[in-house]
Amino acid sequence: MNPAFGDRPPGIAWKAPIPATWVLVGLIVAVHLATGIWLISEGKADLGVLFLQRGAHTRSLVGGQLASLVSKGEMWRLCTSILLHVEAFHLLTNAVGIATLGRFLEPWIGGLRLWSWFVIAGVAGSALTQATGVVQSDGASGGAFGLLGALVVIAWRYRGELSPEDRRLLGPVLWGFVGVNVILSLALPFVNAAGHLGGLIAGLLVGYGWEGPRRAGTAFHVVVVGAWAIALAWGWVLKGM
Repeated sequence: MNPAFGDRPPGIAWKAPIPATWVLVGLIVAVHLATGIWLISEGKADLGVLFLQRGAHTRSLVGGQLASLVSKGEMWRLCTSILLHVEAFHLLTNAVGIATLGRFLEPWIGGLRLWSWFVIAGVAGSALTQATGVVQSDGASGGAFGLLGALVVIAWRYRGELSPEDRRLLGPVLWGFVGVNVILSLALPFVNAAGHLGGLIAGLLVGYGWEGPRRAGTAFHVVVVGAWAIALAWGWVLKGM
């Protein structure tokens, strides 16, 4: 058995538990609801904020990545923004994407590393967004693209140990999915290409650097997730929404 996959055989573990994935999905849903309820309670929005589009200013009130505010030193917004979404459909697409990618990745790499890679890719996407001058962008898409990039690399590196069915799904099908998403990111004017590509590149890098086993490098991933949690607390609790 390949030590890179820990105590699991190479391949897609369709029935393996993925608790960290579901907690991450639950977190982005909870943040959307909590920030919406806060905006309503403060008289800054009506009930539509739970489902309909939130404007740039509205999102900036709850930690959104507004370029002008980040430039003034509010760097914590690069971290809080990856949990915020424009509207319910935006939230739904990212939740489905994270749940699907977590199904493939978590049994292989473990829940802590999944969160760490999501954070690294999400913040990388936020940083590239800021560097390229995008005025406002929020969402977990950068983190999701990071998980996608990591899956591409890992599946390619261990393709010889996968079953023919898994090799096809994680080979041509996955590559086609990545290609379509990259093209859409570049072609659609309302999509933040910098955030998506920044996350994807970060995911490719962390996936390439992974050697397994699942529990290796625990301290590093604890630091990454812990630092992110501190940034969230700084922005949402100490600074206040």
